[in-house]
Amino acid sequence: MNKKGPFLFVILDGFGVREEREGNAIAQSQTPFFDYISGKSADKNFARRFGPVSYTTLTAVGPAVGMPDGAKGSTAVGHEVLSGVDYKHPMYLIEEGIKDGEMMSPVIDSAINHARSHGSALHLMGLISDNREHSDINHLYAILRRAVKLGQKKIQLHFFSDGRGAPPQSGPRFVKELRRSIAEITGGDKSFDIRIATVGGRDLTMNRSALYWDKTVSVFRAIVEAEAPRIDSIDDAFKAAYALGLNDQYVPVSIIGDYRGAANHDSLIHFNFRRDRTEFLMKLFAEPEGEIVEILRKSGDPTYSDIANFRKVTRKGLDYSTLKVTALVEYYKGIPCPVAFLAKAHEYSLGRFLSEFGFRQKFISGVDKASAILLLNGAEKKGLYDGQQSIVVPLPPDIAQYIRDYDVYKGRPGFEKNPYAKYPKVELDELTEVIIREVRKAGEKTFIAVNVCNPDMVGHTADMEACITCVEAVDESLQKMAEALLAKDGVMLITADHGNIEELETSGEPNTYHTRARVPFAVLGLPGRELRGDGTLKDVAPTILCILLDGQDSKVRERLPGRVLLKM
Repeated sequence: MNKKGPFLFVILDGFGVREEREGNAIAQSQTPFFDYISGKSADKNFARRFGPVSYTTLTAVGPAVGMPDGAKGSTAVGHEVLSGVDYKHPMYLIEEGIKDGEMMSPVIDSAINHARSHGSALHLMGLISDNREHSDINHLYAILRRAVKLGQKKIQLHFFSDGRGAPPQSGPRFVKELRRSIAEITGGDKSFDIRIATVGGRDLTMNRSALYWDKTVSVFRAIVEAEAPRIDSIDDAFKAAYALGLNDQYVPVSIIGDYRGAANHDSLIHFNFRRDRTEFLMKLFAEPEGEIVEILRKSGDPTYSDIANFRKVTRKGLDYSTLKVTALVEYYKGIPCPVAFLAKAHEYSLGRFLSEFGFRQKFISGVDKASAILLLNGAEKKGLYDGQQSIVVPLPPDIAQYIRDYDVYKGRPGFEKNPYAKYPKVELDELTEVIIREVRKAGEKTFIAVNVCNPDMVGHTADMEACITCVEAVDESLQKMAEALLAKDGVMLITADHGNIEELETSGEPNTYHTRARVPFAVLGLPGRELRGDGTLKDVAPTILCILLDGQDSKVRERLPGRVLLKM
């Protein structure tokens, strides 16, 4: 790269391309900078300040990026594909293991047989939804069919409700479908006792923010020790949540009926297939207590700043060591429990190549996407490569406190609004300041990767007013980043991992979930270079390396499957 400045790689999380204005927060916002870089505006002032821009759009979903047909985009998948690895979605592996409707895996069989041989319960926990982003309800049914086939009589279901990857109040529909499917799977045989034991919205049950480990601990306590408010039925749980104006992702964790927690020799299987929102809960189940203490103490959650010990079991009679915990996929590298479907390991990624070529690398994000941006190293990498630094920008104190209070008081006066609808800028101002600071002090062999979470986190609220505020703030932020970067004679590349905020409504209903939209791809700081129009997310890493190395490297071509987007 014949440039003296750094390379800035900006990932707009949840920012898809869609022309229709209806339900499209981007189209309804004032975005002069994005209009210029995407070719919608020929503003002479912008042309003078920012120079020529190379722009195209990329495929972000589907078989072209290693995803099954029909699957929506996601943060984790998008970032892993952006790392350049030969990505293959775990659904392929799982569905190859389903024969005649049953999940056929020695690991799953072992988990079922552990409970069956002791006459104890099999616990199945995960997101009960058809969104195919974190889980697939059909995978739950496949495990249930196998368990019934093997004669496992007692099964406890821990219902993680969606409302974000599925319509906001679709939980009761999934309950009805689940009950119907259980009756079909058991053939009405009353000797099988399959019941819903706990319920909780995904905001709690699938927390991934290190600032709110208390959410994850509360879910663990509910499943293991039945510590949570008790309610007669899951139907009542949804009714109570809706009466407070909450949607499914915020349903409070509750114990259903007479569930008393796990018992000796029970077996527990987590059936989600996406890693990032499953990692925290599975660490509580799988890691030793001493390791959990260190994780909680260092998390940044003030609840655990002085924690001295953590006991997985506090009630008498339960020996935790007799429980068998099983993971459907490897939720994090080195998880100390059996894994049913292990993905192929990838040796090389964008992060590794940059490290080997001697680039200083900085990964900058807010708290919500701190783990996502590190996926540019590939999902298997634990820790950082040489020359890498992770910078996590904390939430402003007022937002962090509102989120904590919202978990307690949501739906009550003063806490009616989703945190990201109330604070659509999240930590964007602070993030922008950090990026500009790092750009100004960076040299020519510096690579800065940034995740801007706002379009995704605010898009999930489907609040149009908040989303417009968000998009316009992001546009201003991008302009400031570009000004700082070009002043240093650097190169800026802007793309997204998946769509969201461009489609907030479907058939008149709020759309809180990811989309299958194409995503933008823009390069500033290079002489106007023509780009291919048939590119995908997997082509981004080879393109970055081509720019930085002034041409294609033979090792990159051999190791990464994507093709350079620049027309050579």
